[in-house]
Amino acid sequence: MDRRSIARSVFLGILLSVGTTLLGSGSQEDSPKEQAAALAKKAKKAAKSGEPANAYLLYSEAAAMQPGNRKLSGKMEALQLRAALQSKPVPEASLSQTEDFAPPDLAPEDVFDSITARDFASARQPEAPPALKARAGKQDFDLIGTARTLFDQVAQRFALDTVYDGDYPPTGRQIRFQISGVDYREALHDLEAMTGSFVVPLSSRLFIVAQDTPAKRNDLEQTIAISIPVPAAMTTAELTEIAQAVKQATNIDKMAWNTVHSEVVIRDRISRALPAQALFQQLFSWRPEVMIEVEFLEVTDSDIVNYGFNVTNQFPAIYLGQILNNAVSFPSGVNALLSFGGGKTLIGLGVAQAQAMFNASTSNARTLYRAEVRSVNGFPATFHSGEKYPVITQQYAGGGTTTGTTGTVYAPPPSFTYENLGAEVKVTPHIHGVDGVTLAIETSFELLAGTAVNGIPIIARRQLTTQVRLRDGEWAVVAGMLSPTDSKSRSGIPGLTQIPLIGNLFTQTTKDKERENLLIAIRPHLLSLPPDQIVTPRVRVGTETRPFNPL
Repeated sequence: MDRRSIARSVFLGILLSVGTTLLGSGSQEDSPKEQAAALAKKAKKAAKSGEPANAYLLYSEAAAMQPGNRKLSGKMEALQLRAALQSKPVPEASLSQTEDFAPPDLAPEDVFDSITARDFASARQPEAPPALKARAGKQDFDLIGTARTLFDQVAQRFALDTVYDGDYPPTGRQIRFQISGVDYREALHDLEAMTGSFVVPLSSRLFIVAQDTPAKRNDLEQTIAISIPVPAAMTTAELTEIAQAVKQATNIDKMAWNTVHSEVVIRDRISRALPAQALFQQLFSWRPEVMIEVEFLEVTDSDIVNYGFNVTNQFPAIYLGQILNNAVSFPSGVNALLSFGGGKTLIGLGVAQAQAMFNASTSNARTLYRAEVRSVNGFPATFHSGEKYPVITQQYAGGGTTTGTTGTVYAPPPSFTYENLGAEVKVTPHIHGVDGVTLAIETSFELLAGTAVNGIPIIARRQLTTQVRLRDGEWAVVAGMLSPTDSKSRSGIPGLTQIPLIGNLFTQTTKDKERENLLIAIRPHLLSLPPDQIVTPRVRVGTETRPFNPL
């Protein structure tokens, strides 16, 4: 071959090798760096479009391709909390398939605003804050590692998942965690104390770990609103004192009293709101209840005796003569006459008949009225038996005023109030121990006196104030009104009734004996234990700088 052909073949071989190389390089895959950059670009777009879960997964793949790239790791950890709130972990098949709770995103105005109608409505929602539902039982631990390693291993033992705040340090000093016979709550709380961290449940299987600082607690710890019903027997002064004590003990941020629904609404972080709720319920339930049984017993006895001779004390004189030939007429009731005179002066005196009489009347009446009133320790209960009687307090006494063109006379209507007539009992119990009750009793009797001044009736009032100490179920007569009446009356002809022995023939005697007895008996029954007998549960609140966060 000549040189020209040889050069042509060499040139063609070079072109063929170069083309093969170019084709081979075009078919090769991108390098890990290029793939990580592409994934990071997609993750950035997903984060801007509002998909933190997809962005977190893409950044995780990119960081796995380049373990030494701290920029990718930082972006992945920054999106970890938002991705955990958006996604739901899949529980193990051996655990209960309970629906996870995804807490909503809270705006700042929903956390730090004042108590409004929306807060009252949200406080009455039945939804509870997220709580961990770990594997039951107790575990023994003997682990060595960093804070993240320890939290991951403890969570795995109890079938839980962990995520970490973006500012939580990825590395740290080696810690030995050795403890035995603890459940998941005790294990996590011990890890919190050892590592200076705090745990916030995000769902029933997932929790986030962050450094225990005031700023992180304000950002991550959930804020809730709780409504606590107020007992009907609670006075305004007592509620004010209890609310002040709770606020000083738990440092609640916001507290309000809804007078329409009679409830107290508190709004703060869970670590403060739940202890405040428990303290409110304990202070509301300390007042024991008492059932007071009241009986009114009225006994009336009446004996009336009437005896003697009924002799008239009138002697009519009747003219028995005739005037102008008129007939003589005798008054009714005159059966016998004594005549005096004669002829035209004949006059007759009427003689009445004497009657012997004896009459006795005896009556007995007993009336029993029973009632029950319920009260609490130190709170008065009032019972009234009778009627309400209107009593005028102000009335117009003039001739009236003329209104309009018709000349109508208008008199203003009177004003009046109602007075409680009858018996009224006011009892205030004070409980001592499990069987002793002191009753402060005020009893009053109000009746119409039968007279009036300017049309306003006069009311007679009798009042008794006393204190009595009784045992549970013991009777006591606390008030009574006795009205004995003895009367004796004699009637007859003056002068003749004073004659010894014979005077009884011209006398009528009436004896009246009446006894009216009104007794009020009272008996207490304890319905609940007194304050010194109630076992008060302990409430764990932590310290000022490290409050206890329930799991």
